Amino acid sequence: MVTTANVRNIRFDNADPREPRSVNLYFDHYRGEPIYRAVAYLANSGCEWSLKTGGCTMCGTKNSALRRPISDDEFFAQFAIIRKCVEEFNAALDTPVKSLHIYNDGFFFNDNEISPRAREAVFEMACELNMCKLVIETNGLDIVRDNRSTDYLGKAVKSLGKTEFEITLGIESANPLVRALYNKPDSIDDVKNSLDIIRSKGAIAKGYVLVKGPMMTEAEAYEDCVNTIRTLKQWSNGGRFRVEFQPVCLLPNTLHEYLISLNRNDPYFWEPPLLSTLFRILANFPDMSEDLYTALFARIDEDSPWEFWQNRPHDDPETTYRLYLKLVEYYLHRRHDSITSALQLANESLWQQRIARKIPQPLEERVRLVKKLLAQSRKSNMQLSDYLKTHLEPGSDFFSSCEKHLSSVNPDDSA
Repeated sequence: MVTTANVRNIRFDNADPREPRSVNLYFDHYRGEPIYRAVAYLANSGCEWSLKTGGCTMCGTKNSALRRPISDDEFFAQFAIIRKCVEEFNAALDTPVKSLHIYNDGFFFNDNEISPRAREAVFEMACELNMCKLVIETNGLDIVRDNRSTDYLGKAVKSLGKTEFEITLGIESANPLVRALYNKPDSIDDVKNSLDIIRSKGAIAKGYVLVKGPMMTEAEAYEDCVNTIRTLKQWSNGGRFRVEFQPVCLLPNTLHEYLISLNRNDPYFWEPPLLSTLFRILANFPDMSEDLYTALFARIDEDSPWEFWQNRPHDDPETTYRLYLKLVEYYLHRRHDSITSALQLANESLWQQRIARKIPQPLEERVRLVKKLLAQSRKSNMQLSDYLKTHLEPGSDFFSSCEKHLSSVNPDDSA
């Protein structure tokens, strides 16, 4: 029987390119049954988009990038460790791991990040470990480019044979303005085209949908997430499409790392979404079952310190852990009554307080501001959060302070 008690997190030396950052044993749901999944985060060179532009405003993967090429031999050494960990997991479990997730924190089909030879070794490992499913991450631009030239995706599906290949795209939102706010590298057309390409090659398409990135209120985040999932269903035209919606947690070197330091009365003050907001999103889609779920936060115990929760989705201290258990229950069994019973536990007054918060500036104006700030931070060779800490006055109104700073720099630099 699959149980959350077996969750494991094995961490390695993040500076060693011959070791993965971590190998984790989690749980999942596959074809109507709870299963175990192994999730490996590779030591990596870094997302090419992040290295060139500073990356997406809410993304923390830049913090672990080694920022130098990883050789095939170094990747092979990582894969050997991953294989050993999975074999050890299986030896201790009464049912084997059935799903393998390999994440390189970037574009899986980009030869500058991981070579064709190393990718082929990933496929061989998944087959030799008798995985039912292999899951990787990339984005729409990577898929569209691959389809025009190398067709690594099509070749991978053939290499994997009976092992399902699930391609996870960092979609975040179907709203171009919200995606611009997050500084996403691919266009909305890239996203739409990539979904068709993935299915046409015989793989399964899955999208990450973000819940409450920087410069979004709780009400805006809820509405955008629901609208994005509905849009993705429409684009799929009846074809299968999976959604993992991801609540944003506090991470270093992100825009929201700076925004959480603002005065709570500032319209741009950021805090993680309510845990109950995740259930409110799920409640809109009773028909998606296994194909819609939200990210979990590894192993959490009842006595987890409140400081842990404050950087992650939470409600009040009295109900947060009970809500988390309901989320685990849904994750394992995909029963809609887990959602309805969770919402009965939720603190309605917290929800009302959150959705009452407003940001005066429309999305277009927020996007304009972010683009200017990103341009300035790149010219200063700084992460955006560090740039803001350096140039904005502590305790001042965020939007006004940004406008004041940008007006003081050369107009050509702030455009």
